[in-house]
Amino acid sequence: MNSLRNRLSLAASLVLLVAAALLAVGLQEFPRRLVEDYVLSRLQRDADLLYVHIHDAADPIEAAQGAAGTVYELPLSGHYFRISHGDTTIRSRSLWDEELPPVTLDASSERVLRLPGPAHQSLLILAKRFSASDGGWLVVVAEDVSGLDAAIATFRRWLLAGAVLALALLLLLQRWLIVRGLAPLDDAIVACNRLERGEITPIVAKAPAEVRPMLDAVNRLVHYQAQRLARVRHTVGNLSHALKTPLTVLTQAAEEIRTSGNAALAATLQAQLDVMRATIERELRRARLAGAGGAAGGGFEARAQLEDLVGALERLYRERDITIEMAVPERRFPLDREDMLELFGNLLDNACKWARSRVRIEIPPGLADELVFVVEDDGPGLAQEALEHAGAAGMRTDEQPSGHGLGLAIVGDIVAQYGGTIHYARSALLGGLRVDGRLPFGQAAST
Repeated sequence: MNSLRNRLSLAASLVLLVAAALLAVGLQEFPRRLVEDYVLSRLQRDADLLYVHIHDAADPIEAAQGAAGTVYELPLSGHYFRISHGDTTIRSRSLWDEELPPVTLDASSERVLRLPGPAHQSLLILAKRFSASDGGWLVVVAEDVSGLDAAIATFRRWLLAGAVLALALLLLLQRWLIVRGLAPLDDAIVACNRLERGEITPIVAKAPAEVRPMLDAVNRLVHYQAQRLARVRHTVGNLSHALKTPLTVLTQAAEEIRTSGNAALAATLQAQLDVMRATIERELRRARLAGAGGAAGGGFEARAQLEDLVGALERLYRERDITIEMAVPERRFPLDREDMLELFGNLLDNACKWARSRVRIEIPPGLADELVFVVEDDGPGLAQEALEHAGAAGMRTDEQPSGHGLGLAIVGDIVAQYGGTIHYARSALLGGLRVDGRLPFGQAAST
């Protein structure tokens, strides 16, 4: 039972079944009570009427027969009475030669019961004692309710059939509502499956407030994947452009060697160049198709992961005795680890190439919704006119300031992917190049 739809459907179905069970119980009691109360009110009126007429009558038997009405005179009509006072007993003519079941009141003055009567009739009986000094009058009136019982049974069957049909329709309706309400989750699943196939398709379906944040998160993922794909393709273009000129030069050199008479060496060089060119083209094609590079993941543990990166760079530039100073908090940022290592790797590597002896990286602590960083070195820096174009996202390698090409271009693409900003200036502290960056995350990153 791991399906959310099935869980909600089961819970809603249980509620409906409990409601149906309560309705069924109500159908067993309520109609019968309603009918019995109506009949008892009429029997109560008849009993009072009989007592009023016989109480002071000179001839109680004649008075009772006259007061009862024709319904108590027809044989086995279903309406009967019996009045007892001492040795006197008055029976309705409708009883003919039958007798009502005996009724005792004990200490109570009134009693209601159901008993079988004449001609297999089902009688609702009211026995009421009207007190007097000599023991009082006991009036028993009865009415056949077998026809009403049959009508109630028919009513119950029809109502139960309608309730079952309504329950089935409600179960189908609540299932449809649940499926419809969770349909935006299917859109999210479809979008994620498309991401796995390399397709970039945002979700545009309307969704309730409870589901909207998840769809927004998926849309942000789609947005990041699209930007990452653009960045990878741009990097592939840079790499292709950067390799084109050296391969052309080597091809010309091989031709010159062939012209000079060393055909064997020229053929060897040309064969290797052809292998290199084919391999590069194949890998570039694969990179363009794969593009997105997988889902973002991990999270960026700033201090721990930058310490490893700084250690590797210090070993790489050990001969130049480069020192990299860190002012980085021990904090996890909700940003892709590989993107951050690529960004800071390029910035620090570029700084180490040009630094005389010092490089510094700082990430101020305490900012809730963005990563702010500073990377600076004590190298020569960049001229003022070059600072305005350094690292601009989308620029080709040969358009970057001299010596600061592909690395800063990649940095610019990553910053643009996260909707951040980056600024290049001269470092007031160390005198070389200073790079100030800001990467928003959470809601800010989706803009």
